[in-house]
Amino acid sequence: METQTEPKLRKKTFTIVEQANVEVKGFRELYQEFDDKIRISGQSSSTLKNYARKVAQTCMHFGKLPQHISEKELNKYLADLTRQSKVPSFSNFKFTIW
Repeated sequence: METQTEPKLRKKTFTIVEQANVEVKGFRELYQEFDDKIRISGQSSSTLKNYARKVAQTCMHFGKLPQHISEKELNKYLADLTRQSKVPSFSNFKFTIW
């Protein structure tokens, strides 16, 4: 009896963290360091996901790691985030700042 194998499904969309892992040089290592620190401090996996998503968005915006972003660039980016919505989410914004 022949069995048919199911075709492997390929992921059609990627999270911002997955994109940053591929597109921003050094992000994968930065994420791993961040994961280690979150685990050591006893914080939840959702904390890691929330912060990592914001760091990934920032890295993707600039195309570089946070330590290579100037204070002036970062301030402009954060100001632009507050302008994108008439009522910016404070919790969303504070995750980005932290």
